[in-house]
Amino acid sequence: MNVRDLYSSNLLISGIVCFVLGIGNWMVGGIETAKYQNLLHKSGQTGLEESYRNFQELDHQKNEAVLQRINEDRERYSAARIKLNFFYVVLTGGRVLFLVGVGIILWSLVRLIRRDARLKISKLGATP
Repeated sequence: MNVRDLYSSNLLISGIVCFVLGIGNWMVGGIETAKYQNLLHKSGQTGLEESYRNFQELDHQKNEAVLQRINEDRERYSAARIKLNFFYVVLTGGRVLFLVGVGIILWSLVRLIRRDARLKISKLGATP
C-alpha cells in the first residue's frame, strides 16, 4: 500500500474530515458549556426573584423602575440557558462526529489493507 492509496480513498478522507470536525465541535462545546454553566450558577443565585413579591403595589412607572434589575437578571438567565442548550448540542454532536470519524477511518483502513493484501496474494499466486 502506498500513500496514493490513502489520499485517493474517499472513505478515508471523509472519516478524517468527520474526525477533525468532531474534535473541533467537542472542544468548542465543552469550553462554551462550562462558561455558560458558570454564568447560570452565578445568575441563578441572586435571590431577587423572591424579594420582588414583597414590594407594595406601586404605580406602573415605579414598579418598572424597582423591578428592572430583576427582569434584566431573568433575561440574562434565560439567554444563558438557551446558549447552554445550544452548546450542549454542539458538544454532543462533536462527540458523535468524532466517533463516526474514528469508525469510518478504521473501516476504510481495514478495507485498504485487505485490498492491498488481496492484490499482493494474487501477484504471488500468478508468479511462476
